Amino acid sequence: MEGSAFFNFLADFFLYAPDAGFSFTGISFWIFLTLALGGYSLLYKKTRARNIFLLFCSFFFYYKIGGVLVGVLLMSVLFNFALGLRMEKARHGGGQKTLVWGVLVNLLLIAVFKYADSFALYYWGEGGMSEEAASLWRKVFPAVGLSFFTFQSLSYLIDVKRGVAKASHDWVEFALYMSFFPKLVAGPLVRTGEFMPQLKKTYMLGSGEFSRAVGLILLGLVKKVVVSDYLAFNFVNPVFENPQFFTGFETWMAMYAYALRIYCDFSGYTDIALGVAALFDIHLPENFRSPYKASSLTDFWHRWHITLSTWFRDYLYIPLGGNRHGLGRMCAALLITMVLAGIWHGAGWGFVVWGVLHGILLTLEKLTGWDRQVNRNRFTQIVGWVLTFHIVCFGWIFFQSSSLEQSSMILERMFSPTPWASLGSLLVHYRSIWLVMIVVFAVMLGVKERQKQNLSRFFYRAPLWLKFLICLAVIALLVNIRNIVPQEFIYAKF
Repeated sequence: MEGSAFFNFLADFFLYAPDAGFSFTGISFWIFLTLALGGYSLLYKKTRARNIFLLFCSFFFYYKIGGVLVGVLLMSVLFNFALGLRMEKARHGGGQKTLVWGVLVNLLLIAVFKYADSFALYYWGEGGMSEEAASLWRKVFPAVGLSFFTFQSLSYLIDVKRGVAKASHDWVEFALYMSFFPKLVAGPLVRTGEFMPQLKKTYMLGSGEFSRAVGLILLGLVKKVVVSDYLAFNFVNPVFENPQFFTGFETWMAMYAYALRIYCDFSGYTDIALGVAALFDIHLPENFRSPYKASSLTDFWHRWHITLSTWFRDYLYIPLGGNRHGLGRMCAALLITMVLAGIWHGAGWGFVVWGVLHGILLTLEKLTGWDRQVNRNRFTQIVGWVLTFHIVCFGWIFFQSSSLEQSSMILERMFSPTPWASLGSLLVHYRSIWLVMIVVFAVMLGVKERQKQNLSRFFYRAPLWLKFLICLAVIALLVNIRNIVPQEFIYAKF
């Protein structure tokens, strides 16, 4: 019996098993990471060998979460590597046609594997792809991380065409740039110039850097499991899925809770990704900078998903004209950029509405100059923060909802009256939810950057026995909570 259980575990570990899970919060991933670090420690002095080993680990990781889609990743790597070399040769003679073909093929990849089922259902209904067929399509071809590695390939091709980056002549390094497993599912997005040079440097991981990596991983796991998953399972998901059964007060609180959930979920993933990458002495860029402290939408997009917002700025907004060709051109470029950013997240109309909402309000900020005037005094800063936070929260309703009908139902429930007599029982019933939300909001809004750095230094400089106790305490907390509320990373589906 024990032998059978062991072989079943090995089968689940080495074979594609979508139901078994292989995310950062699963035990299988940490076994995989232990094996990967063990192998890397034997090869770290040999640059070529360690990169090949890390590439093998990355493709294995993607096979575990994407199944046959690993073949799509491989084809994308081969295609873009070859195209980059061709563009380098043709750069002085143009290369524009090669770039156009590269962009079209990469966008077609996203269209087929990410949007085909949604478009078929929408346009053809029963005469096209059925719900069952669409469900099977999503199971066989899950678009895990597809947008992220495709956007990296697009930035690579465009930079080579512009002469900003040189075409890679090392297939292993380029493939690793595309597929490095900590960032593969949900970023952060990196450019070749900030990633590839790190593959050639001498591996050095001191005790301080190791402590920093462990600290980031623990922080990310706490954000994901203790905050995001807990709020999702116990409050957010029930309200968003069936808003008609909840009061207006509960629906408002669920909106705020979702704002915490998506931030802790995505920034938690990023913290883990940065920490795991640091164990291999590879540094990934910052992706969040206290976004809910923003006093304008412009400021928010300088703080939220920074690598994606800068990607859209550099490769879409600026080429469309940016702020160099008058106010009208700038507003049009901004609106188009945000609508396409919404569509990037998915084919649902909720994402389109979310993009349009941000695009229109960002445009109004530019037209009125609010983004420049908001910080003129403390009062306008507070007003700007309240407005920005609630605009972002209302946008999340369309972002999270499965349909516009559901979004409308949630908004309707939010503005329905809640009997005063029921408030007391609601406060008592959800007391653990309120406690988590209050603590997280207080930390996010009250703790300054300098204080965060001081807390980080405390962990880095703490004696080994204290670090060990902290790790044990966090692991025990994670195990107890995760057994109740395992949730997929939100951005894994993008």
